[in-house]
Amino acid sequence: MPRPKPFKYLLATLAILAAQNAGSAFAQNGELSALTPAQSDGLDRSAACRNFDPIARYGNELVFQIRRNDAPVGQHIVRFNRGQDGLQVVAQSNIDISFLGFNAYSFRYRSESIWQDGQLSTLSVKVDDDGDQTSISARRENDQLVVDGPDGQKSLPPGIFPTDHWHCGVLQTDQVLNTLTGNPNAVTISRTGGERLAVGNGMINATHFTYDGELQTNAWYDADGRWVGLRFKARDGSEITYRCTSCQTDNAQKDHRG
Repeated sequence: MPRPKPFKYLLATLAILAAQNAGSAFAQNGELSALTPAQSDGLDRSAACRNFDPIARYGNELVFQIRRNDAPVGQHIVRFNRGQDGLQVVAQSNIDISFLGFNAYSFRYRSESIWQDGQLSTLSVKVDDDGDQTSISARRENDQLVVDGPDGQKSLPPGIFPTDHWHCGVLQTDQVLNTLTGNPNAVTISRTGGERLAVGNGMINATHFTYDGELQTNAWYDADGRWVGLRFKARDGSEITYRCTSCQTDNAQKDHRG
């Protein structure tokens, strides 16, 4: 049996990405079900994403289980640390797919970035896509973000967001930095509606956004602008889902508020 086709250039929308039926929900397998307007918390992008402080919103860690066709295959972890140079963000993805007890495919992704005044200052990405290794680096110089990647050096606007999703400010942009290719991608990000999303051992209300254009994916955020879910199609047609395991469920949030 042939090995699964690699997910290369897909795991960064992590943006990653291509859902042809972007408006559909996962009601059939319990992942999502549509909300009526009255049920949806409704994310106000301009208010919730202004001066976004990830440590205040997430704590020091954000964790997702990665699922392929609803079977767990890996984990995605984002860690935040505030230091002298600014906000440090480290994101790591590990995927392993087995067949008949043998490892059929593996993927490793690690990015480390420094943010200053709400903008990306430096970025270093290393990818091992089943043995095929690539790297990307970026640094802010004057009024530009200079990016070195597989396709050479590029100068991009300093306020561009990389495709790592934790900062909901990305929802108000029309261009993103693809952290797998090092290239800018033109996108249209549209609000699809409110849905119930499975996280950890419970459910939360979330707002569904779709990316169209040079990058296609589906992302979910709660009413406070926290990234809580991701879904896209891999090149082999399988469906990849990021299920948040560190997010609080509705009941946990109510208990916390007292």
